[in-house]
Amino acid sequence: MLALLLGCQPYTTRPAFAPLPGAAEAVVDLDVATATTVLAEQLKSDSIPVSRVEPKDGYLETPWFNAATGQATTDRVLGDSIVRVRGWVNAYGKERGSIRVETAVRPLANPSLPPRDLDQQAPVENPVAVRVAQVLVDMARRYPVPGAEEPKAPPPGVAPDSAGAVPSDSTAVKKPPRSKPPRVK
Repeated sequence: MLALLLGCQPYTTRPAFAPLPGAAEAVVDLDVATATTVLAEQLKSDSIPVSRVEPKDGYLETPWFNAATGQATTDRVLGDSIVRVRGWVNAYGKERGSIRVETAVRPLANPSLPPRDLDQQAPVENPVAVRVAQVLVDMARRYPVPGAEEPKAPPPGVAPDSAGAVPSDSTAVKKPPRSKPPRVK
C-alpha cells in the first residue's frame, strides 16, 4: 500500500495552477527543457528578473517586481505597476514546445481570498506584458515550427475603457422616466 502511495506522488516543481486566461502564447521548434532555458535567457536579456528556472519541468518565474524599474520589490503587491511573470512550457509533439507566459498583476486586495485568486493578467498596454509578448514573437521567429504561419507582433492596443457601460451591464439600461403622480384636487 505504501509503495502504491509513493508511486502516485507527482514530483514537479510547477505550481498546481495553470496560467491566467489571456497569457501570451507561442509554439517553438525546441524541446521543453531547451525552450524553458531559452525563454529564461530571453526574458533576462529584456530586463525581466527571472529568479527561478526549472528546465526539466518547463517552468520559470520572477519575483513580484516594479514594472518601471525591473527591480524586485517588497512593496505591497497592488496595482498594474507591480507584476510577476510566470512561464509554462509543455510538450507539443515530439520536439516542440508550447509556451504560455502570464504577466500577473493584483488590481485589488481582499484578505479573505487566497493570493492566487487575486491575480489577473496584466492589461495589454502594460510595459512588461508588451515585452513578454515581443519575446515570444521573437522566439517563434527564431525557432519556427515547420509549416507554421509567420508570427505577428501583438499590436500596441489600448484596453477598452472599463468605466464605460456595457450593454449587458445594468447601468447601460436606460430606466423609463418617472411619471408624476396625478394631482388631487
